[in-house]
Amino acid sequence: MLAPLALSLTLFYSLTKRFTSWCHIILGIALSLSPLGGWVAVTGSLVDYPIVLSLGVMFWVAGFDTIYACLDADFDRESGLYSLPSRFGRRGAFRLAVFFHVLAFLLFMATGVQSQLNYFYYIGLVVTAAALFYQHLIVNPKDLSRIQASFFSMNGTISLTIFFATWLSLATM
Repeated sequence: MLAPLALSLTLFYSLTKRFTSWCHIILGIALSLSPLGGWVAVTGSLVDYPIVLSLGVMFWVAGFDTIYACLDADFDRESGLYSLPSRFGRRGAFRLAVFFHVLAFLLFMATGVQSQLNYFYYIGLVVTAAALFYQHLIVNPKDLSRIQASFFSMNGTISLTIFFATWLSLATM
């Protein structure tokens, strides 16, 4: 049901750099439909869906995409393309990415509260917080050399951690 919308937004994202610096939020919105699609696939409805989970995913994706876009900041600026790094500079983009990730973490916390998940979920959130922190620790606006480790390794860790922590929490309730 949601696939056409999610795919359309994902395709639309590539064009958004032509007219808005907030393109990273558009990608976040597109990927935030993933947990919603999973929920509908499992339950068959939208009843009791924890919308805060999708909001958390949106800001998590927007944060890491903003960091990754720092690699293209100069090209974007020279080509007349828009992105948060080309608009605010790498330092400003990193600050926004930190804000997005803090917001994502708080929304992931709210998901646990709203869904009444147990301590397994919160243990997973501690790992998630450490991975988000590490992501910002190993790259900075002046040194993007370890961005691949930050982007791929930490985001893989975060997604798997939240999945397994949620699964363990639900399985032991």
